[in-house]
Amino acid sequence: MNYKVLMLSLAVLILGTLYVYEKFDGKSRKESVYIEDFGAEGNDDEDDSAAIQEAINYSAESGLGKVKATGNQRFILRKGIVLKQGIELELGKNTTLEVQGDFRVFEIMKNASITNGMIAVSDPKFSSEVLYFDGEQKFWSWETSRIEGVNIINMSDENTGTAIALIADDSDEFISFIDFLSLKIVGFHTGVLVKAEIPTEKYNFVNGNRFINLTLDDCVQCIVLESSKSIPNEVSGNQFTDFQIQLSDATEEVLRVSGSDNRFQGMIWDAESYVSETKIVNFSAQSMRNTLISNVNETYIVDQGDDNSYSPE
Repeated sequence: MNYKVLMLSLAVLILGTLYVYEKFDGKSRKESVYIEDFGAEGNDDEDDSAAIQEAINYSAESGLGKVKATGNQRFILRKGIVLKQGIELELGKNTTLEVQGDFRVFEIMKNASITNGMIAVSDPKFSSEVLYFDGEQKFWSWETSRIEGVNIINMSDENTGTAIALIADDSDEFISFIDFLSLKIVGFHTGVLVKAEIPTEKYNFVNGNRFINLTLDDCVQCIVLESSKSIPNEVSGNQFTDFQIQLSDATEEVLRVSGSDNRFQGMIWDAESYVSETKIVNFSAQSMRNTLISNVNETYIVDQGDDNSYSPE
C-alpha cells in the first residue's frame, strides 16, 4: 500500500469513528442554535419574530437548550415571543431587539432565561409588558429561571408600558425565587410590577424573588408591589438590593408597596429636584413589615401600613 492510499484510509477511518461516536452517543455535540440560521436578518427592516420563535421551538424540541443572537446587530420584533421551558436566549452585549408594535414581547416559561443585549421599544403606543412571568407556570426554587445583564429601554419618549411583570392572577399560582441581575430599565410607565390578585379559591403568591443591581431611570412608577398583607393573595419576601433609581420629570412614584416583609436597599437620585408635594414612596394600608434603606427620609414617604421601617443608608 502506497503512502497516499494509507493516509486516505486513515482519514476515512477517523471520520467513520467520529460519525459512529456521534451517532451512538445519543446526542449531537452542537450546543446552541443561531437565529440567523432560521432566517433572521439583522440590520434591516424585516420582521424577525417568526425566525426567532422558530429557533426557540427547534431548540426546545431538539433538547439543545440555547438560542443565540450575537454581534452588533438590530433585529425587529413585530409579534410576541414565547420563551419556552428550558431555553436560554443569549444576546450579544451590543445586540438589539427592537419592538415595533403593542404586544407582550416575551412570555417567560419555567427554566428559561435571557442574558445580555438590549430590548428597545420604539412604538409610542406600546402599553404592554416586555418580560412577562405568569404564575400559572408555578416558578419555584428548583427552577433555573434567570434574567441577567439585559437593558430594557423605551426609546419612544412616551413613558408607556411595563418593563417586567410578575403576575399571579388565579388560584394556586405562584412565582418564587427568580433571579434578576444587573438590569437597566429606562423610560417606561412601570419599571417592575409584582402582583398577586385575589383568587376565586385557595391562594396565590409572588414571593422570594431577587432583584440585584437594578437601575431604573425615567419611569412614571419605578417599582410597584400589589397584594394583600398575606394570603390568599400575597407578595412577600422579595428583595431589591443595590438599586440605583434616577428620577425625572415623568416620575410620580419610586415605590408603591403592598404585601409583607419585602426589602428595598439602594440610592434614589435627585428627589429634592423633582419632588414637591408628591410623596415618592407609598406603603399602602395592605403593607406590613417592609423595609426601605435608602438616602430619602420621611419627607418623601407615606406609610399607611403596619410596622414598616425606613432609614437612611
